[in-house]
Amino acid sequence: MDKIYEYLNIVFMHLLNHILMFSLPALILFLREDIDLSYATSGYLWTILITIMTVMSLVTGTLADRHPERRYHLIYLGLFVMILCWFLLRYGTSVGYFASIFALFGLGASAFHPPSFAMITGLYEQSKARALSLNMVTGMLGTAISPFLFANIVEFSGSWQSTTTILASVFLIIGSLSALLAFRSSTQADVTAVENAEDGDIISSPGKSGVRAELSFILSPLILIPLLFISLRSSFFRVASLFTSLIYEDYLDLSKYDATIATGLVLGISSLFILVGGTLSDKTHPKFAILTSSFGTLGFATSLVFFADLTSLFSFSANYGALLAFFYIGSPAASALLANRAGKKQRGMVFGASFSLGQILGVVAPSIFGSLETNYDLSTAFVFLAILSTIAFLIGVYIYFEENRRNGHYKVVYKG
Repeated sequence: MDKIYEYLNIVFMHLLNHILMFSLPALILFLREDIDLSYATSGYLWTILITIMTVMSLVTGTLADRHPERRYHLIYLGLFVMILCWFLLRYGTSVGYFASIFALFGLGASAFHPPSFAMITGLYEQSKARALSLNMVTGMLGTAISPFLFANIVEFSGSWQSTTTILASVFLIIGSLSALLAFRSSTQADVTAVENAEDGDIISSPGKSGVRAELSFILSPLILIPLLFISLRSSFFRVASLFTSLIYEDYLDLSKYDATIATGLVLGISSLFILVGGTLSDKTHPKFAILTSSFGTLGFATSLVFFADLTSLFSFSANYGALLAFFYIGSPAASALLANRAGKKQRGMVFGASFSLGQILGVVAPSIFGSLETNYDLSTAFVFLAILSTIAFLIGVYIYFEENRRNGHYKVVYKG
């Protein structure tokens, strides 16, 4: 398939992926009436999913590099595993059952981001941050509309059990049509891009090969420090995607339906700032977007603790939305920085690492946040995010000055 069609297909798949995954917090909101789920228990369920996704992302990223002709197979296999999980969710009656399905869901979710990000950066080398940002904002809009979509289907069908079946059936049809068109028209442009790619910016220790070289590459400071930055900040997105609708219902006294609308608005509007981060990264350098994002995230995380009224719809939404907006500015910038520091033939592995090592704190953040809210209060839970944002700010400053030192002129070859 030609370049633009391939890109649009990946973007569309990102939309499907996020709707399937981030309808799960809306499911939790509605099934609380049938199963006693505290913030802590909800956080544990989400942690199980993210843990499996995190562990397997490095595997799928490495497979995407070693078998670029199979990238679409990975992506669609993951999609259909997620759809299967939605069919199975309707039969859940216990926390243990949901935990097992969430684990399987994490396995399916791990197959999308590493190969797709590698494909996009290969297709649009000179404007990778903007290409990534358009892809990311489409995915995040899927995150934003998923609770509203789920709530409306519940209202139509009358139960969350029927909603899971409807959602799975519709996406099975859409996913099957998408796969049919992709495999019938694909000319494997992503494979060609990988085979014709120039070498990247960093070098691993010479003389190493295979898994040892790949681990050495990932654990080099130039890769590991951005991964730590991503890991610290992933906490905001993981917490927001799970708890926003619960906070609106429990602390701001909105109905379930209104809570999903408020969640969609705050996540949707803030996610548009991904485009700001992508444009700023390509027109200047990712380091400027990273520094801007770090400073703003720290400011509004602190504001949520000390200045925001967490019982006021406007005060909470404004501060919370601004925190997420500055987080989103840094998302394409951090990914573009990783792509700049990696050879094109290693980007699947690098993006796999960003969704594995780069999500370690995002794995535990929902459980920690939920436990703090359950055992103390919401303000204490936001202190946790403020601490993480402080550390991320310091790392963002370090990245800025490190990039100044490097000046972006190192042009050596990574040989795995």
